[in-house]
Amino acid sequence: MTRTEHIALKGTREGLILYLDPEADFSLLMDELKKLLEDSDQFLQGATVRCYGGEKEYSPEQQEELTCCLAEHSLTLKGWLTAAEVYSSVRKTPAVQEELQRIPEEGLEEGPSLFVERTLRSGASIQYDGHVIVLGDVNPGAEIVAGGNIVVIGSLKGVAHAGAKGNRNSTVTAYHLVPTQLRIADLVTRSPEGEQEWRGPECARIKDGRLVVEGIQLNGLRGKGVIR
Repeated sequence: MTRTEHIALKGTREGLILYLDPEADFSLLMDELKKLLEDSDQFLQGATVRCYGGEKEYSPEQQEELTCCLAEHSLTLKGWLTAAEVYSSVRKTPAVQEELQRIPEEGLEEGPSLFVERTLRSGASIQYDGHVIVLGDVNPGAEIVAGGNIVVIGSLKGVAHAGAKGNRNSTVTAYHLVPTQLRIADLVTRSPEGEQEWRGPECARIKDGRLVVEGIQLNGLRGKGVIR
């Protein structure tokens, strides 16, 4: 998937799907789309595109501008997708059924994921049903609430709530794990007060009914103790 801050372009067997942030201004979406297409032009020519903009309705003029922008890069707007079409289950063809029957390798987890390519500053709030991956820091006063796992490629100093719908198998992982508040499913804790020295990447999870933190090494996980 190729993405900017407010749009994403994903390839499928039926062509390309263009995701538009329904909260973003249309002119901003068009600026980001033009830049993305210019950078990826040689790889996309001749493809068909279906768009998804959530519940937002774009005017005929805006749709025409989008169509022309795609056409300038030899792309054809095929139509707009509904939420049901985007999130509906794939057809269970024999090939798909065989894939679904495979047992995932231990340590791998699939599911919808949200990539946030910026630092979350105080007051920022991210809420998502799937996994959330932040390529940056989560500062004090910022929060992440995820139905799945939370991964921060940076310092996690704000509030993190993984498994928000009750999934106790969810985890919270960060390059520097010092959250103001950490919660997995129904268990919640806080980091000790005072500045903590960096101990390396760590992962918080529920084990035996308690929240524990484990240091991450290339050869696996090493126990770091229980958060009380």
